[in-house]
Amino acid sequence: MSPRSLAPLLALVLAACSGQIEPGATPPEEPPAPEDEGLAPPERDPIAPAEVAPGRRLRRLTADQLVASLEVATGERWADYERFAGSLGRADFAEVTEEGRELNVTFEKLASDAARATCAAALEKDLEGREPGVILHHVGVAHRDPADLAANLKHLQLRFLGVRVVDDADPRLTPWMDLLTHAPDGAPIEDATMATRWEAVCIGLATHPDFLTY
Repeated sequence: MSPRSLAPLLALVLAACSGQIEPGATPPEEPPAPEDEGLAPPERDPIAPAEVAPGRRLRRLTADQLVASLEVATGERWADYERFAGSLGRADFAEVTEEGRELNVTFEKLASDAARATCAAALEKDLEGREPGVILHHVGVAHRDPADLAANLKHLQLRFLGVRVVDDADPRLTPWMDLLTHAPDGAPIEDATMATRWEAVCIGLATHPDFLTY
């Protein structure tokens, strides 16, 4: 039964409960459907995805945008960029005249390689004492206090994703905090392990869909 046909019955039930109609009364006539008035029902497909305007479609970064974004976020330029720029979709305007924007396996693999290389280089410089640190901006590898870890994660969320997180309990920090604080059997976390975990946070943010698309 359609919602339109249920409406008068619900009205009758509510009126009966309030004592406003006599027993045996008939429900009010159902208003005519749009098609009864000569109006064609709107055409819609409840299964097919809605068509999105071209200007609002999700697009991935071009090759140049990717390497530039990584350089801004990590402070490091990917050394192998020129070697793989064509595979990332950069146009050479000789044989290829359009920038590639397909999210495919090749792009994901090379974007991951670029993130690993630049994050490793950035963390190495932080550990050598670069001030202020890019990845280790508010902490060092010896820090374990959750408030300090959360402060540094907020910095990285803003730096990589443009997201300003205020609350330490924000769920957007939860998976990263779990990564940094997980200690099997309660064993102490070594400084070298913390360095690896911060590098993993950097790689995770640099390969996050919100970093690679707009």
